[in-house]
Amino acid sequence: MTTQRPISETDPQATLPTAGVLLIHGLNGSLTDMAEVDAVLQKHKLVTRNMLLPGHGSHVREMLPLGWPEWAGAVRAEFRELKRTCDRVFVVGHSLGGALALHTAAHEEVAGVVSMCSPLYLQAWLGPAIRAAKYLVPLVPTWREDVRDREARQRYARDVYRWTPMRPVESLINYLPILREELPLITAPALIMISARDHVVPARDGREIYHRIGSREKYLVTFRSSYHVIMKDHDRAEVFAKTEAFILRHARNMRCDPF
Repeated sequence: MTTQRPISETDPQATLPTAGVLLIHGLNGSLTDMAEVDAVLQKHKLVTRNMLLPGHGSHVREMLPLGWPEWAGAVRAEFRELKRTCDRVFVVGHSLGGALALHTAAHEEVAGVVSMCSPLYLQAWLGPAIRAAKYLVPLVPTWREDVRDREARQRYARDVYRWTPMRPVESLINYLPILREELPLITAPALIMISARDHVVPARDGREIYHRIGSREKYLVTFRSSYHVIMKDHDRAEVFAKTEAFILRHARNMRCDPF
């Protein structure tokens, strides 16, 4: 239950509700991935929480025993903590983070969900290949992020991981069939962003999300100048603008206080 302050002549907006935004990065990501989205939203005094998923922010081997249950549990805990402060909370996620945002929206009362290049099937061969290789090759080299803009690749150099752990990827793949069944449960407004040039998550996954999701108000935006990491690539300004407009539209008449 949200506690509201009494009306005061000196504070006429004291009883207005607050709006928050939970930002969720992708696999092998870091807080820097969503930092610029965070900065854009903070300009409007929204309460934002840019979370770090379990197993991230340290050595990649710490992620090996982790997977979807730990990530989903952490996101739900962060969401509920933010909900204690805010009357309404939006969830925004990229790739794995987008899948977690959709999962959260299926089970929690979210104000809106923004999904950026979220997986729903991935490539058909990927699951069997990972299951066959995970014992022999637990870590696979990650040469660079899937970013088309050369200057951006240098500007957004990876902070920690140069390797991708196979078992956590398998955990994600194993949950995708369940996520597909959860999508009709989502009723909150949804903004689905995809890239036609994505080398990690096929654009068809995003189109399928759009068609399966139960939201009456939903939007599908396709970018054609970027690869997978759209919030760091050529289209990043439009990604920021559309995310900002979507959240502000549904948070209008709401005042956002810091913690």
